[in-house]
Amino acid sequence: MLDQLIQWNMVLWQGEGSPLRTFFEIALILMAALLLSLIIRRLLVVLEKRRLQVLAMPIDKVISASCGLLLGLVLGWLGASIVGWWEPMYEIVRTFLMLTLGYLGMRTGYERAGELLFRKQKITVAEQPDQDTPQPDAQQMPSKVVEEALPTTMPMISVIDANIAIDGRIEGVIECGFMNGIVIVPDFIVQELQWIADSSDTLRRQRGKKGLDTLTRLHTLPGIELEIATTHYSETLSADERLVQLAAARKAVLVTHDRNLEQIAGLHGIRVLSINRLAALLKPQLLAGELLQVQVTRAGKEAGQGIAHLEDGTMIVIEQGREYMGREVDVVITSVLQTANGKMIFARPHDPQSEQ
Repeated sequence: MLDQLIQWNMVLWQGEGSPLRTFFEIALILMAALLLSLIIRRLLVVLEKRRLQVLAMPIDKVISASCGLLLGLVLGWLGASIVGWWEPMYEIVRTFLMLTLGYLGMRTGYERAGELLFRKQKITVAEQPDQDTPQPDAQQMPSKVVEEALPTTMPMISVIDANIAIDGRIEGVIECGFMNGIVIVPDFIVQELQWIADSSDTLRRQRGKKGLDTLTRLHTLPGIELEIATTHYSETLSADERLVQLAAARKAVLVTHDRNLEQIAGLHGIRVLSINRLAALLKPQLLAGELLQVQVTRAGKEAGQGIAHLEDGTMIVIEQGREYMGREVDVVITSVLQTANGKMIFARPHDPQSEQ
């Protein structure tokens, strides 16, 4: 009886064209195909979301990620040889292992680039002449290049938020040399800009596209290294909390316009740069009695008043300036009023004869 059961089992599972074996192989093929399609779809989504990250990837991370990918593919190919006897499933298993291990190797190599690679700096050291011998001319002194991994002055590390990217003025600040070093854009900020750029609202869509365009231009600017940082913070944390944690972990300067975020960062001992505050400090300090040439653009609220603006947007109220609408006129500042929204300048048309 036992021998018959064993023989029937062998025929059922190992016989050519047995229904159970065929069903089992078809089920495995379908499961493998489904899993591969999900993995490939996930890879395509990740690559699309990380488009800017790939463009801004430093060369050391490119090398380490490529090495990890190659190692993963080799391990997948070797691992598939274990089931080489299973001809119907060998190709599927090999493809699955190579894709999975290749992706894991590339991800590991990218995230561990700082541990796998290091940069060496070449420094020139002049040989000290013997004190007993006459010193030769400085131009004839030999020198040798020594490669050492010595600590140098740390570059400035900055973390920016979405508002800074949308504002766009950071590009001019960097071009003028007020910022340098490494500019970090967290991955969740890039995703936020992408969501804004995909919004159905026209204004929000334009703001999102402007922010993404700013990041693309920052990648080409000399003097800085744009880094799209991959983070693993909890989704329950707000963007401000993640920005503060990232700046604290990287010992970076936080660049933002958000007053609340600036206060929270200050409580955590993080240095904050505000481009709005910088722009306010760079505005010309106008005093009463100074002469300006402005263009009157519209009428004021009071009778006879005209309104003009400086290049930075500061409003000038010109007494008896309505008659100069659409024209340029020389005005004399009478007073400067500081309000919560900025400065307001009061002036009157300049009359050279009255001053004489």
